[in-house]
Amino acid sequence: MANLRLAIASDFLLAEKLLETLENSDLNIEQITAVELESFGEEHSLRWGAKAVPQLTLDEVDWSQFSHVLFAGKMAQAEVLAKAVQGGCIVLDLYGITALIGNVPVIVPSLNNEQIVQVRERNIVALANPQISQLLLAIKPLLDQPIDEIFVSSLLPSAYFGDEKVRELAGQTAQLLNGIPLDDEKPRVAFDVVPANVQGEEAHLPFSRAFALQIAKIVPNLTPRITFHALQVPVFYGISQMVTVQSSYPIDSQALSQQWQQQEWLTFHEERVMTAVKNGEEDEQDTALQISQLLTLSEQSVQFWSVADEQRFSLAFLAVELLREVTEY
Repeated sequence: MANLRLAIASDFLLAEKLLETLENSDLNIEQITAVELESFGEEHSLRWGAKAVPQLTLDEVDWSQFSHVLFAGKMAQAEVLAKAVQGGCIVLDLYGITALIGNVPVIVPSLNNEQIVQVRERNIVALANPQISQLLLAIKPLLDQPIDEIFVSSLLPSAYFGDEKVRELAGQTAQLLNGIPLDDEKPRVAFDVVPANVQGEEAHLPFSRAFALQIAKIVPNLTPRITFHALQVPVFYGISQMVTVQSSYPIDSQALSQQWQQQEWLTFHEERVMTAVKNGEEDEQDTALQISQLLTLSEQSVQFWSVADEQRFSLAFLAVELLREVTEY
């Protein structure tokens, strides 16, 4: 495995989680640098083990100095990604802003790794959206049998929409608890639930089209069979999903639970219901997809509940696993 000259281009909180995950990996990293897509602020510094991590602004970075880039930027920062590619870097697009480009592979690590070979087309590979990777890793044992319909209700925390939304939730919660009314023109985040695509940048993104095209690149036969309902909820971290799977053939829930117990990166809870808050509080070192409340609705239908930390698991952990696979090509 070649030595990596790695750049992390993201916000500060995700950069921290990526560095923590990289520190626990066995990747051969020659150098690692953080690129501030948004200013970290003078008081924020990063460490990788015992070493301080250099932090560069976009004006200071020379992309030719890096072999790989973990890029977690928004659509408005696509030009930065393009400059990294032009500088000779292999770019791992963690937010999937390039997923709509025809020959850019979209990967859920361990599910469709064979498609990583397509990275040679543009030197870009996209990590699947956290909602998609959480769902597909959960239903991985069922992908070998015909599936009629999959219904997914995704409850999305503030962190899914970025650091600013987390700060908004904290500020609004404190303000309302102190009896101070909110500005009527400000979108409500605290103590409310809204469709995920009505606030901020999300209001301008073609959610259904983007999801359909990502899924089509990963598991083409399932594209017309999956329906997502996405809601923004007043939770800081952790995506929760209620999933119903319907098949024309019997689904053996006992066999499914046994397969989950053997599946890597996944913890199945037979007796208790795991929540996003419990997942975040109980063991920060246990980076896994948590599944519970498996119910048999009929002979051909099952329902289950899953939670995952979209920062530590769906972005940081899966990004490092994707990087590991990319370095083998």
